[in-house]
Amino acid sequence: YPLRRQRQMCIRDSFLRFPIPTPISMKSFPFLTLTLSLVAALIALVPGAAEVLQLDGNAVSEGQIWRLFTGHLTHFGWDHFIWDTAALLILAPLIERHSRKTLLFTLATSALAISCVVLVFQPQFTHYRGLSGIDTALFGAVLTHVGLTGYRERHPFSVVIALIGLLAFSLKCLVEFTTSEALFVESTTFAPVPLAHLIGLSLIHISEPTRPRLIS
Repeated sequence: YPLRRQRQMCIRDSFLRFPIPTPISMKSFPFLTLTLSLVAALIALVPGAAEVLQLDGNAVSEGQIWRLFTGHLTHFGWDHFIWDTAALLILAPLIERHSRKTLLFTLATSALAISCVVLVFQPQFTHYRGLSGIDTALFGAVLTHVGLTGYRERHPFSVVIALIGLLAFSLKCLVEFTTSEALFVESTTFAPVPLAHLIGLSLIHISEPTRPRLIS
């Protein structure tokens, strides 16, 4: 029994490596995550706000550079908003409690990279909205952290979890590519952009949470 208990504790510690302070201090409170979620909700509530802030290639070419970032906070309907924001509220606090600077770096990098890639390589999408690409970057950062920590500390369970997550995401993108339908979200008013998800996941290589100096 003691050996079994010890193994269970090792698995739990390797998978939940991001610290969750108790009680929650002002420094660890996910202000940035909640602020972004509230801004996205406000945009969804205010008529015409999404049109002004969505990613629009023509508008960007005319100098409206802010759309490269604000477009990710706009959504095509409440179903789209709920799924994207729910993922943000789950993933972002795991990073923000560890380092708010790291979260800001990941958000800014993924937002800019995804917007530029979509505009350049998929110009058929005249408008782009949604946090799913950024959510994928956050997912990749957390998943990589779990996998690398498990590998260094010889916790195979963590490595397996990370690999399963990567495989599941790849299958999700494959289904979306072949069916032209978004999983988990009603896509009657918009088309999924799996390329945005792939770009988000690829950014784990430059995201600060994956660097050894930030993993404790």
